[in-house]
Amino acid sequence: MAKYVYKLSRPLKVLTVCGVGQGSSLIMKMFVEDVLKELGIPAKVESTEILTAKAAGADVIVASKVHEDELKGSADIVIGLNNLVDKNEMREKISKALLDKDIIAQA
Repeated sequence: MAKYVYKLSRPLKVLTVCGVGQGSSLIMKMFVEDVLKELGIPAKVESTEILTAKAAGADVIVASKVHEDELKGSADIVIGLNNLVDKNEMREKISKALLDKDIIAQA
């Protein structure tokens, strides 16, 4: 797995989001925390629902592909997942988005 250098001076603020904020967002939260830890990225991950996420000031929002368009503009990075429990998809999409926004760099 690639190693990254984290560029921010604070932990990344990440929200996992579903329609109600209790079911799939909690499951995604656990998986996203694992992925970020594997990548060596300090982060505070919280689960919530769509309306709260829109005004939360997160750096990254991770949600189902179904909610991706609705959440656009609510964070610098909005990631839509096809499979909410696929760590490989999460790892690929999160690392690509963070590289693209210059939040991380390859070590």
